[in-house]
Amino acid sequence: MKVISIGDLVLDYVYKDSKLLGVNGGMSSHNIIANLASMGINTSVIGVCGDDSAGEISIKSLNDLKVDTTNIHKLDNINTRCFHINMTANGFTSKKRCPICNKKHWYDESKIVINDVLKNISKEDILVLDNLNNINSEIIKMIENKVMLDLGQYYDLEKYSKNDIKDIFKRQFEIVNLNERVEKYILKLFDIENISKIINSKLIVITRGNKGADFIINNKKIHKKLNEVSKEVDPNGAGDAFFSVFIYEYLQNNQILNEDYIDNAFNNATKLTQNVVKQIGARGHLHKLYKVKQDDNLCTCENFILHERKLPKRYTINVNNLETRILNAVNSDAKNKLSKISFEKLNNCIFIGTGGSFAAANFASKVVNDLYGVNTFADLPRNIKYKNNSKVDKCFMFSYSGTTNDLLVGTENIDNSKKIVITKGEISKVCKKTNIDKDNIISYRTPSNKGKERGFISFEGVMAPASLFLNLYFEKLKRNDINEFIIDSISYWKCYFDSLFKEDKRNLKSIFRRGNIINIFHGDFTSSAAIDLESTFIESGVFNVLLHEKKNFSHGRFINYEHLSGKMNIYLKTKNVSLYEEKLLKYLSQDKNIIIESRYDGLLAEYDLLIAVQYFIYHISKLLNIDISKPNYSEDAMKIYFYKGDL
Repeated sequence: MKVISIGDLVLDYVYKDSKLLGVNGGMSSHNIIANLASMGINTSVIGVCGDDSAGEISIKSLNDLKVDTTNIHKLDNINTRCFHINMTANGFTSKKRCPICNKKHWYDESKIVINDVLKNISKEDILVLDNLNNINSEIIKMIENKVMLDLGQYYDLEKYSKNDIKDIFKRQFEIVNLNERVEKYILKLFDIENISKIINSKLIVITRGNKGADFIINNKKIHKKLNEVSKEVDPNGAGDAFFSVFIYEYLQNNQILNEDYIDNAFNNATKLTQNVVKQIGARGHLHKLYKVKQDDNLCTCENFILHERKLPKRYTINVNNLETRILNAVNSDAKNKLSKISFEKLNNCIFIGTGGSFAAANFASKVVNDLYGVNTFADLPRNIKYKNNSKVDKCFMFSYSGTTNDLLVGTENIDNSKKIVITKGEISKVCKKTNIDKDNIISYRTPSNKGKERGFISFEGVMAPASLFLNLYFEKLKRNDINEFIIDSISYWKCYFDSLFKEDKRNLKSIFRRGNIINIFHGDFTSSAAIDLESTFIESGVFNVLLHEKKNFSHGRFINYEHLSGKMNIYLKTKNVSLYEEKLLKYLSQDKNIIIESRYDGLLAEYDLLIAVQYFIYHISKLLNIDISKPNYSEDAMKIYFYKGDL
């Protein structure tokens, strides 16, 4: 299922006192899609634009937010529609003519081809439309898809007779969003007092600016007031962002529309719009304006060159903030909440997670087993679902968001009172989505550390929860130097890998070629790091991985190993090794090996190596010049990624 916007692309030019500040993609329905993409929703645009610089940036502005643009067609002999927004001391002007050269690049009749739309949508897709032009009206009649309609203007309605308008609105919409101007026009045209007599929609949203909004659901009218009115820098895009939250919450609420949904969506929508109006441009809160410069003395509305500032890759930002985020977690209320659990009274505990969170779950299970003698199991959701869990005392669920569907489905047969969620999610939201009591939600979210890492690979999602359980270990030993230990570990591995990748760059490049098969050897107190390393390599699409438990390797796995054309190994090692490991390391010594050795043994080594692989991954990303947090993936893959249901 995708949420799809249909329409001709628009490029917004933004000026201050007629001086160009920059450009960005525009058009209401595409702005809505851009917002949804930033929230992690699978999105696509079906549209057209000119084969010009304005069209290139219009498409790029969507691509940069991971919107699928494969169904946008560039047309010869037309200019991409351009809109010019000028900020002055007297307010805003929004025009189709350039304030510098007075030229207009706009065409009125849409260039969308209906057949192109019909062949590129599936019956489960949800459509977003921001007008009722002839093409959109025809599409609505020809499909059975759920449609979200955003009506900010009524000029398209002026082209139709009353009967035509009635006919259009007979079709049931999921949500129709409109403003007071459109409402007033329709009420006056049909001489009615209630707009729901004309518009057939499960929910009608009428925005009323600073006065809040009205909602009509099940023939009941609900009014919501704004608790706070933000000072506006630029109001453009606020309405689009507002509506995008209602679509997002609709999807999160299993496509159920009720009063609880309205309460939640309105609160979250107003929070987002307060942020939107503080930025310049309709998508300024998602992506800063693209800077452009003149080309061949032409006005920038005719042609331009993109002046692109190189931004740090997402994984760089995440790694640079890792120490701060770990220390925030360790010193948050989550630490105290976790310490109050009576582990010594427990017999059997399950630790469950997916992706990087599974590595954290594995580490946590080892800590609890070692400190309290509890019988602990770390496993994946699907395995837990098919086990008999009647003897389980506690189930610890590791989820960065707190609402991972697989964890909820996988633990359906375990009573909610036995579940503990370790998360960075907001406690009230996690409670509402999971029906787990707030006392059982342990969140390391703090007032100064609310933001989450963006991207497929989460460094914080591994290290923050692992660090909370490391704190249990330090408390048990009556050590009060956990902050110093973490800082020292981070500093050590930063320096270690800086040096390694500088001094051995040629050899490392031969090992870390994309598509290579990497062998990872682990065991004893190195398994959490191995789990995270394997997960990251696979999820980023960089390498194939063979994971070998060190002793299990001796039971025939060496046969396949000896037939590999290239033997490239990562060996995770504690400070001291057994006689068997000495023999294994000698056997592997003739091949290409990277040995990552902790200065510690036991649980300290387990945690220390988890820190190590975060910086190891970071340096591999730099070596290959890829953003490991933003891998490429297909639309078909996202169908299984967004799957919610029985495992």
